[in-house]
Amino acid sequence: MAPLNKSKWTAFVLIPFVVSACSFGKVASDITSGIFKDGSPIFEQDGDIETSETAGLAMIKTLEVFYYANPGNRNYLFLLAKAYGTYAFGFLENRMIQYKNDPAKYQIYADRAKLFYSRGKQYGMQLMKREDGGFKKAVETGLLPLQKKIKHYGKHDVASMFWLAFNWGSLINLSKDDITAVADLPLVEAMMARVLEVNPAFYFAGPQLFYGVYYASRPAMLGGSPDKAKEHFAEAERLTGGKALMVYALQAQFLATQLLDKALFEELLGKVDAGSVDADPAQRLANALAKERAKLLRAHEAAYF
Repeated sequence: MAPLNKSKWTAFVLIPFVVSACSFGKVASDITSGIFKDGSPIFEQDGDIETSETAGLAMIKTLEVFYYANPGNRNYLFLLAKAYGTYAFGFLENRMIQYKNDPAKYQIYADRAKLFYSRGKQYGMQLMKREDGGFKKAVETGLLPLQKKIKHYGKHDVASMFWLAFNWGSLINLSKDDITAVADLPLVEAMMARVLEVNPAFYFAGPQLFYGVYYASRPAMLGGSPDKAKEHFAEAERLTGGKALMVYALQAQFLATQLLDKALFEELLGKVDAGSVDADPAQRLANALAKERAKLLRAHEAAYF
């Protein structure tokens, strides 16, 4: 056997160190992802809206940097799907209400919200594909294959599916003039129905709020039902012990306005005003955003009635 020349010997010796460095980088990234996930609730406990809005964007971009370097990591996909969705819902949709009477500015924030929900949907779909290799194919095949696929999903599975459905459903809700987008609604509804069945209290009664808005925001001919909306909002209130002020804000925004019931509108916004941001420290930011939303809704009441 011929001896290795110097250059080949050097390369041979360095291989374990290179592999080790790559492995170490992934391990470090995986550990960091766990820290991000475990520490993410601290963001929801900050009641300062301006600080949280700025920090939210920085957090999203930081997560994307880590995801780019480690695209197979589940935590980054999960956190990005959640972060894009909650940022659009809490901050961008509030700005849409703020500029309800300014079409140009309203459209700027509506487009941004749709962009954020679209990105959240993309990360959510990648996450579900990672969790179940056959999920995306079931979605692309149609409603029945999807229902068959998800009927055995448990609590571990529906947490990821919730954020996909939340982003996708919110995107559709802002794209009602797009027939192609609206055509996907049955798929979203099927996913959220399974989440509701398995874990109705997930993320501060998120599935209940989804269906409250779902039934309240559309006319009867398109599947709307004020009675069903009231049931879901009432259940969300029960599950959160009345401490989630967003329950009342959303009910005012979608149900009271659909019914053209100004008295109900004022009653619900009054509950938001009377509630405490600190009623539940775990959702202090959501409560602060609910109070801001209530203030904006009241300021633009004429646009809804």
